Amino acid sequence: MIEKKTTEELVSERPAPGALATLPRTPIIVVADNIRSLDNVGLLFRLCELARVELLVLGGYTGYPKEPNDTRPKNVIKRHTSRITKTAVYSLPYQPWIHEENPVEFIISKKKEGYTVLALEQTTDSILYFKATYTLPTILIVGHERFGVQKELLELADTMIEIPILGIGNSHNVATATGIILSVILDKTGQYSKNTGKS
Repeated sequence: MIEKKTTEELVSERPAPGALATLPRTPIIVVADNIRSLDNVGLLFRLCELARVELLVLGGYTGYPKEPNDTRPKNVIKRHTSRITKTAVYSLPYQPWIHEENPVEFIISKKKEGYTVLALEQTTDSILYFKATYTLPTILIVGHERFGVQKELLELADTMIEIPILGIGNSHNVATATGIILSVILDKTGQYSKNTGKS
């Protein structure tokens, strides 16, 4: 008979919070470009932590939690941190992140270090995500819920990928789409089997 694992069993399979800092990070950087919804930002934190992503970069006007020496108005800091924490659940203290108002120079510097750049966007040059070649280290750029990834970031991409749509909607939710692509990258680069022993 098939039985679902209990919460206790699931927790026992996860790394202890204190041990997390000693575990290797997956060499993936997620750049979230001008994300409008704080709920989506929180979900991105959760997804990145689940994939043990090296760094989450919150770019442009994407909201972000409280940071050291934060100069934003106190009410903005409180609102952003509260909303993001709600959907990030447990993950906020465990996921490395930075805020980059203009992530262009950051991406350029990482390309010089050997990172390939993927942009998740529907363009005339995009290929279906399951036909792409995935390598590490890599940067995954995701964009605004309505307007997508801005052009100056698209121009930095080595590959543009898209998720096919069969319904009447134009696109997936940005967090949903990010989760799909992170899972594929982890699978295609052998990170799942390397870290879980399961193939």
